[in-house]
Amino acid sequence: MKKIIIMLAAAITSMAAMATEYTGKLTVSINGIGTSMETTIQAEVVNGKVNFDLKNFCLTSEDGVIGVGNISIHELEGKQEYGFTNIKYNNNVNITEGDLPGVEFWMGPFLGEVPIVLDCDFNDTAMSVNIDIDMMESLEQIIKVNFVGTTPAAPVGKKGDINGDGAVDIADVNACIDIVLGLD
Repeated sequence: MKKIIIMLAAAITSMAAMATEYTGKLTVSINGIGTSMETTIQAEVVNGKVNFDLKNFCLTSEDGVIGVGNISIHELEGKQEYGFTNIKYNNNVNITEGDLPGVEFWMGPFLGEVPIVLDCDFNDTAMSVNIDIDMMESLEQIIKVNFVGTTPAAPVGKKGDINGDGAVDIADVNACIDIVLGLD
């Protein structure tokens, strides 16, 4: 019994810190001229704080892909609203170099501190992000980034889907506890 409780505690701990990836359309407007591409953004809740990661942020142009880099903002306070977690950020960040194959140059690390205004809503299945970057002083650019994405749908019968709802989440841990305790 002791081993089962330890295994359940480990499962709960690991699930509580899992990052969720949202795939969708990222639209970027620079001084009113837009471009878009498919990308993935990651959100992770750890000890009640949210880590936001937009990795390998790129722009597309007629000349190809222009690498910007990674925007990572960690330990943000999340506020629950209408079934979503909302995070806001209004400060400077340093954009780090990406690692997307085929992109030889990443401009983000050369920009120094970049002023970011982030407003993001997400839940287990969907994410909406708005990022405003005011680079008028250094590059004479106003950059607006919008993203709407979803998580991949879990196939029926997915390994770990104990309660059969199509998702592998904390509800499966609760179902497992009910089974062990004979409550199901």
